[in-house]
Amino acid sequence: MDDDLKIQQQLYDQTWQKGLNAGKEQRSNLQTNLDFLAQIDLLKTDDKILEIGCGIGTVVNELSEKNYDITGIDISQHAIDYGKEKYGDINLQVNAAEILPFEDQSFNVVLSFDLLEHIAKIDKHISEVYRVLKNNGCYLFQTPNKYSNMIFETLTTKSLKWRRAHPSLHSPRQLKKRLNKHGFNTKFVKMNTINQFTIKKLKKIGYLADFIKYINFQKMPLSLQTNLYVIAKKIN
Repeated sequence: MDDDLKIQQQLYDQTWQKGLNAGKEQRSNLQTNLDFLAQIDLLKTDDKILEIGCGIGTVVNELSEKNYDITGIDISQHAIDYGKEKYGDINLQVNAAEILPFEDQSFNVVLSFDLLEHIAKIDKHISEVYRVLKNNGCYLFQTPNKYSNMIFETLTTKSLKWRRAHPSLHSPRQLKKRLNKHGFNTKFVKMNTINQFTIKKLKKIGYLADFIKYINFQKMPLSLQTNLYVIAKKIN
């Protein structure tokens, strides 16, 4: 890793250690992410799958138990060590999202959840995903919608400091344009993200949470989604 990635690794090791010490194992909306994979029904049992930014490896464990051939990587050594101890014999490795240690066309599917927005060198990441995907392979991922996340983070932090942690937020239009530039056809899938995980987060913005929790986001325009769920197919 270069110096910038080493600094990033130290930051996320500290963040994971603090969160896990407080009993916080999930940093993403696990249930909706799994619902997304089930709804689109694109995974095949003979696929080779990579999850980037896997955290402690919960999604890797869920899919491994269903006999999928899946590898998980995360920049945080602390998260990977915790996941190996918790889940046992699953394939977890420490690695950054910008430089993938795999040969060209190694995977049928690449996954990530709440990762894209954290990556400063976003074009490097997407080009690496394209490289390791087989022809007609898919990058299936979720990332916060720029429009809603900017408002949420500003309200909760009462500042713009969140921009350091989220340097690559995208609107739907921006995301599609960037993915197309790298050779992906892009499709968005609307998901209703409201569950106990989301409601707990929404409490940070006070009374507005009482209104938002009753919204079915599957019926809302794409620009008003809280999170963007994406099927990006590699164009040959």
